[in-house]
Amino acid sequence: MASLVPTLHTHLQRADDLWARGRAKQARQAFEDLLQAAQERSDRAMEVVARSMLARMALRLHGLDDARELISAAGRVLDPHHLDSHRRYRAVLARLAVEQGPASVAREEVARYLRWAEEVALGPEVLDACLLLADLVSAGERIAWLQRGIEQARALGAESRLGDAYMVLAASLEQDDQPREAIEAYSEAHRWLRAHGTPRAVVAAAWAVGATALRLESWARARDALQQARVGAEAADDCDDLLAWLMADLATVEAAAGDVVEARRLLLVALQRGQEQQLSVLWPERWAAVQQQARELELI
Repeated sequence: MASLVPTLHTHLQRADDLWARGRAKQARQAFEDLLQAAQERSDRAMEVVARSMLARMALRLHGLDDARELISAAGRVLDPHHLDSHRRYRAVLARLAVEQGPASVAREEVARYLRWAEEVALGPEVLDACLLLADLVSAGERIAWLQRGIEQARALGAESRLGDAYMVLAASLEQDDQPREAIEAYSEAHRWLRAHGTPRAVVAAAWAVGATALRLESWARARDALQQARVGAEAADDCDDLLAWLMADLATVEAAAGDVVEARRLLLVALQRGQEQQLSVLWPERWAAVQQQARELELI
């Protein structure tokens, strides 16, 4: 397999790091600089990497024409034996098909991406393709694709996106009225996100475990998960909205246990934080449920 020019590899690591941290503007500039350097050094593999990543960014901004132009140029110099550049190219090609449609064409392109990833045993790309396919199929098929991607990613040691994949699987199981299976998937999501996720993602997963346990009336499990989520939310900088919701759920747990005083205290905190976050505007239906909860506890 061809190797990248060392100096360009350093530039690529910086660009990838910016992309991973969500610094889109800086990442775009870094990949544009990388593209220019790759052309100056006639490094075709790195040119494909840079064009593919710039095309992916263009797709995020719904710039279909720019993305098509970039990926077409990348395809003209593509070396299918250079795995890193080829996997990025394939990932964008699949996403472009999803954005362009129609759905049948998109499914065919994503399926090709999946077959290629399975042939070369790239766990992250197998999971990526299965996640893309899950958005293109019926609800009944979605769970199977997600399970397939997760199973292969775990077998191939690809751990970084397992937390996100388990969250999607759990939500799909909930929609399919399988709460017991969903809570276990949320628990797996929490476990993997603790290793690879952001603090907010970890809090969201713990809250999801607690909220699903409430639905199952598994009070002890609900309390434990929601308390974990509360600790994480209070320590994070971007979880004030999640904190309001999970405090309302904790109030439900305490009310069910007969501690109405503690339930009222928790719900008052939830109401205050929710008002500060304007959750009545962002999530009106869920906020209406919290308001009903407050009426039942004679708070309003």
